[in-house]
Amino acid sequence: MSVRETIIRHKLIINYLRNKPRTWLEIDQYLKRESELQDYKLSISQRQFQRDIEDILPLYGVIIQNNRSKKCYYIENLDNEADRSLEILDVLNILRIGNNGSNNIVFENRRPSGSENLWPIVQAMRGERAISFSYHKFYENYAEDRKLFPMVLKEVKNRWYILGHDLEKMSLRVFGLDRITDLEIGGKLSIPKQSLDTDFLFKHCFGIILPNKDQKVEEVILSYSPFQARYVKSLPLHNTQEVILENENEVRIKLNIYVTHDFIMEVLSVAGEVKVIAPASLKEEVAREHQRALVP
Repeated sequence: MSVRETIIRHKLIINYLRNKPRTWLEIDQYLKRESELQDYKLSISQRQFQRDIEDILPLYGVIIQNNRSKKCYYIENLDNEADRSLEILDVLNILRIGNNGSNNIVFENRRPSGSENLWPIVQAMRGERAISFSYHKFYENYAEDRKLFPMVLKEVKNRWYILGHDLEKMSLRVFGLDRITDLEIGGKLSIPKQSLDTDFLFKHCFGIILPNKDQKVEEVILSYSPFQARYVKSLPLHNTQEVILENENEVRIKLNIYVTHDFIMEVLSVAGEVKVIAPASLKEEVAREHQRALVP
């Protein structure tokens, strides 16, 4: 049995048990049906299924329980990390189908580069090692050599960023992986942990832009048209998002965030469908940007 078949089978088992508890007979019949549909050998013995349960936990962070009294298997809860792992597997499965010549699946071609830097950066973080690289800013015509103690990787809108302690500027900096070249892992460093609480910082960041030193978290209230609100409710802008008013004319949401440039750009991107209620400073900034867009 190939590694590909094992991965596909694991994903099928997890998805099947996520919906509701299943008996072994149901699982067995399901895998046989999928074997015919996908043209893979996915059916297994109950003994092999028990081994799959043991393998699935460390690989995907998913715990499959056995209710012996009801003679069924079930998944109790999935945390965010497990959910994300399964999402990645779904995408890989779609890629597999699409790459086999399917005309029914259309992929987005404008993917940013830089994913090749993910693994070496993870290795450096695990080993508490510095990294050095060339960095090309969007608004400069030249690259700079940088040295960084990497601390946090973050994904924002299909782009990866690394937050770390700049060893020359002696301060926190953020770099886009798609603008990093010639990355090398350096020696082990003994750098004191930053007093900055990165979990708290990113908890209230909209995107990747760091707030100013004296900047405070603000309560932002936005009023969306009922139509646009459907998108905002189905894919929240931020984890602090809360609906505070909803009627036939508007939907108001409240956020607790640092108001940074990337958030202002997000508001402007749906300008005709949203109004800023608070704070006043954000309302004024959005109005200025609208005015600038009208000036020839």
